[in-house]
Amino acid sequence: MRKAVMVLLWLMLLSSTVWGAPADQTDVTQQVLEKMSLEDINQVVDKIKAELHENVPGVENLTIQEMAAKGIRINWQQWWKSLMARFFQEIAANIHLSGKLLFLAVLCAILQNLQNSFERSNVSLLTYSICFSFLSVIALTSIYNVLELARQTVAQMVDFMQALLPVLISLLAGVGAVTSAALFSPVMLFLTSMVSLLVKDVVLPLLFLTTVLECVNYLSTTYRLDNLASVFKQGGMVVLSLALVVFIGVVTIQGVSGGVSDGIALRTAKYATATFIPVVGKMFSDTVELVMGASLLLKNTVGILGVLAVLMICVWPLLKILSLIVVIKLTGALIQPMGDDRMAKCLDMMGNNLLLIFGAVLTAALMFFLGITMIIGVGNATVMLR
Repeated sequence: MRKAVMVLLWLMLLSSTVWGAPADQTDVTQQVLEKMSLEDINQVVDKIKAELHENVPGVENLTIQEMAAKGIRINWQQWWKSLMARFFQEIAANIHLSGKLLFLAVLCAILQNLQNSFERSNVSLLTYSICFSFLSVIALTSIYNVLELARQTVAQMVDFMQALLPVLISLLAGVGAVTSAALFSPVMLFLTSMVSLLVKDVVLPLLFLTTVLECVNYLSTTYRLDNLASVFKQGGMVVLSLALVVFIGVVTIQGVSGGVSDGIALRTAKYATATFIPVVGKMFSDTVELVMGASLLLKNTVGILGVLAVLMICVWPLLKILSLIVVIKLTGALIQPMGDDRMAKCLDMMGNNLLLIFGAVLTAALMFFLGITMIIGVGNATVMLR
């Protein structure tokens, strides 16, 4: 009887060892990847490429599967050449705007020089006001188009973040950072919606309203609106600054607190499983660690894809805004020697407000970039702590 029991235990040990042989990490990664729902992310990326009408240098033909298997190799020199070529194309496309503004400035200068030819100075003042109004309307139309482009860019980044976050947080939970995933899931979705609402519907409209009021302020020498315009501008900047501070602060606190607790809990669970569960405890903990390693690889890959996608979404609109800033600033500098100081200052003011619109879009992209990198860092910290 004793021999039979010994033989039975020996067979059980042999069978458990064979059954617990760990699979290859590549196979586990592929299995986890096949069970993930990536349709939303792929649709957003394809939509971005279609709107750009070109592929992104170095990553145009890569999928998440290929990124996980081969990694990402980016030709930064090709990126730089593509950016510079696109920038000068946008400047060339805005040359006609500079020509219109210069023509109106020359016309206003001629009217001012012929002012003594009129019997009444009110006639020259009226014609100057009409030319100044035409110049302001032309420039404000271009700024409004840029404003709509900025709002569309922020909306695209928010749509992509809403498609990316469920996948990224699921992989974060797969790494073992369950507490961090539970904290990040509602917090990140709320902060993303908050940033979209504040930037699109508060900050950008306030900046455009500031530009309009300052144009009216330069047109009229009697009614001054510079203080009111300053209030709207400062209000927009305060809202944007508060959004940035709240976003970074909340994400950082959630990431640090959740990452430490997850790392300690995983380390304790791994030790307890390997120590107190006989025979299969060590095998079970190794298998779980293998799955977590595969999830970590996929999480980092999806996170890098998210960072690149945010860059893809915002880089071309930012180049368009920057090219318009250069054209308007240069036009204002060329108008000033003609003797029309008010027009030159008005165009310089428009260029400064365009810089604020540029900064608002860049700030929104920075917040999303920090959110993605924080989720990546929390998962990596959890693995290191365990």
